Parts: sequence; structure tokens; C-alpha cells
Amino acid sequence: MENEGALENLLATADVLKKHIENLNVQIQFLREQREEHYNAKVTLENYLKMKNEEILMDIGANTYVYCRVSEKKKAMISIGSNVIVEYDITRAIQTLDSRMKDLEDAERKFIQESEKAQAQYAAIERRVEEIYNSYKGKENVQSP
Repeated sequence: MENEGALENLLATADVLKKHIENLNVQIQFLREQREEHYNAKVTLENYLKMKNEEILMDIGANTYVYCRVSEKKKAMISIGSNVIVEYDITRAIQTLDSRMKDLEDAERKFIQESEKAQAQYAAIERRVEEIYNSYKGKENVQSP
């Protein structure tokens, strides 16, 4: 009977850990996507900085593009949160994106470490559940006539 209570507690803990690991994996994937988006913006700005009065296609959404001319005004608009947008020169905008990518990478690393820790805990619980199950099964076989 004692093992049954322990088994139920372990299974409940394992279920919570499994959901936590799944949630962490979703967050890790989101951070990776955000980092990739920031990287693409950085590369675009670096290439834009090299252009001189060239005609380009600009994506305005819904698979729709318009022709634009590269401006001599090498500025970029970057959101700093709460619907506030700031104009920076391209070099400063690239530095801002680099800083954000580093923050995203640091957060991703922390989530990965937490996920690995939770996976190790989950594996330990699985081993303990198997031990309890095997000991219960062994007792049942001994008591059978």
C-alpha cells in the first residue's frame, strides 16, 4: 500500500515535469525564431548600408511588394517597446539588434539548462517508478499459490 501512494505521487510529479519540459521546449523554439528574425534584420541593414541609390523591392505584407529607392538617409526605425519607435542610424540599429540577439541567446541557454535539469529529474522518476513496479510485481509473484 505504501508503494502505491509513492507510485501515485511519482506519476503525478512525472506528469507535471513532462508538461514543464514541453512548455520549455515551446519557449526555446520561440526564442530561436526571434533570434533568427533579429539576425535577418541585421543582415538586411548591413546590406542596405552598402547600397547607393539603388532600386529595391520592399515587402509590404500579404505577398505584395513595391519598388523603392535606397535613401541617402541611412536611418532605421526600431521599436523599444510599448509602441514606442526610435530612429537610429543604421550602425546603431545593428548594435541594438546585436544586443537583443545576445539577450535572446542568453535566455535560450537558460531555458535549455532548465529543460535538461527537468529531463534528468523525469528520467530519475521513471527509474524509481520502474523499481517500485518491479518490487510490487515480485511480491505478487511470491504470494501466488
